[in-house]
Amino acid sequence: MHPSFPAARRQRQRGFTLMMTLVFLVIFLLFAISMASSSLVNTKVASNQQYRMEARSVAQQGVEAVMNQAFTLNPIPASSVPIDVTGDGSNDFTAQVAAPICLDSKPVLNQDLSVGDVCRTPTSSSGDLLVSSAAATAAFSLCSDTQWEIQSSVTDPNNSATSVIVHQGASVRVPVGTPCP
Repeated sequence: MHPSFPAARRQRQRGFTLMMTLVFLVIFLLFAISMASSSLVNTKVASNQQYRMEARSVAQQGVEAVMNQAFTLNPIPASSVPIDVTGDGSNDFTAQVAAPICLDSKPVLNQDLSVGDVCRTPTSSSGDLLVSSAAATAAFSLCSDTQWEIQSSVTDPNNSATSVIVHQGASVRVPVGTPCP
């Protein structure tokens, strides 16, 4: 055997170690980049969910603002409802609320109302309701049950491309004769 053989073998082994170290370094670098990218994607997903929840809350607040008005007696047109989400005094969102739409109106029978309800139709000349009379309980009352749809939409002003539309149904008892187109 040649005396320089072990030295040449050692040099080849050092080269192999260097190559393996570089390969593992590249693998760990790719893994770190993947983790950072995944973290950024998760942050964007969480932000989008927050924007969507805020927009949905604002749309619901727009519906509630309309429902707090006497919209069945005084029909209101489509409106914009500014909402301050952060509580800093400036409006962060604006809900676009469509005019409420009456979907259905059904008369209410006296028998379906509790005693003392203002909708009950008097069945005697004195104006009292005769509960024992079968004809009196089958008579229509002074009220109708109406079904309404209120729609509110919100688009996030921060350009997150978040857009939400909320449809809210409402059942409202109204006096007979209240228009329901």
